[in-house]
Amino acid sequence: MSEDFTRLAAIAGAYTEARILQAAVSLGVFDALRGEEALDAAALAAAIGAEARATGLLADALAVMGLLDKDGRRYRLNELSATYLTTGSPRDFSGMVRFEALSWDAWGRLEEAVRAGRPARVPDMYQTDEAETGIFIEAMDSLVRARGDAEITAGALDLAGARRLLDVGPGPATYPIALCRRYPALRVTLYDLPGTLRITERYVRASDVADRIECVAGDYRTDAVPGGQDVVFLSNIIHGEDEATNEVLMRMLADSLAPGGRIIIKDHMLEGSRAETDSGTVFSLLMLLTTAGGRCYSVGEVCGWLERSGLVDVERVELPAPLTSSLVIGHKPS
Repeated sequence: MSEDFTRLAAIAGAYTEARILQAAVSLGVFDALRGEEALDAAALAAAIGAEARATGLLADALAVMGLLDKDGRRYRLNELSATYLTTGSPRDFSGMVRFEALSWDAWGRLEEAVRAGRPARVPDMYQTDEAETGIFIEAMDSLVRARGDAEITAGALDLAGARRLLDVGPGPATYPIALCRRYPALRVTLYDLPGTLRITERYVRASDVADRIECVAGDYRTDAVPGGQDVVFLSNIIHGEDEATNEVLMRMLADSLAPGGRIIIKDHMLEGSRAETDSGTVFSLLMLLTTAGGRCYSVGEVCGWLERSGLVDVERVELPAPLTSSLVIGHKPS
């Protein structure tokens, strides 16, 4: 019983550690310590433009949380914060932390959303405010790079022989860039909303495979998608839509495939590992708060959409930890 109470108490106050981390990232604490041997509270406060006593309290909390090392009165980065919380690190996770902070107000309205069954913010896919669009897309790239999703996913797929791939809703294009690097003959079309695509293009231009990637703006809810594809890839798209929209979307995407082509869906699945199911169950509440009817779906539901779209040999491919999603793949008859 004591362990149960300890768990309950930790849940009740879990928001405090999240807010401490979010504030530290927003203030630039970790970047201020990057390249420095160590700083005391006064020097750290001067570096981030904050008050010394309050900065010391924050830094002490970060040290207790394992995000800074403390030696006497001086603070320094440790391996965890240097790897995941500093600008320029290949695995910088700060973008995702900033997105979690952006979501704070919506989570504060969870009770209201449950009572009304409606989202807590306008379900605009972060398109209305350009700054929010940037935070959202940076977060997606940050999460994927920090966890290694793109390389793990590319390694789980065999796209040998595929020449044309359509990525629907690519965000920062982290996955298609990784796939292009792995398959030199692959050419990719990125299809996303105009506001997102303006940011996507920056990531593409900064890559070493930009000459094989084309960007096409559109909204799959109202517009057609480019046809003749060997592969259609969707990562973390279906959880933002309701069942009816996903059903229609799969039919349209199946029609866009060349004979023998594949639809590959990567998402949280509710009939997968415990990690997938737990993650998807909680994530569905974020979809309640931010979308018009989205949630996470079971493997059976996703397979049903693909099969009713005329695809065959539908299969689920598990992805290893630390990923909390898996793949569902359907094939168009040759």
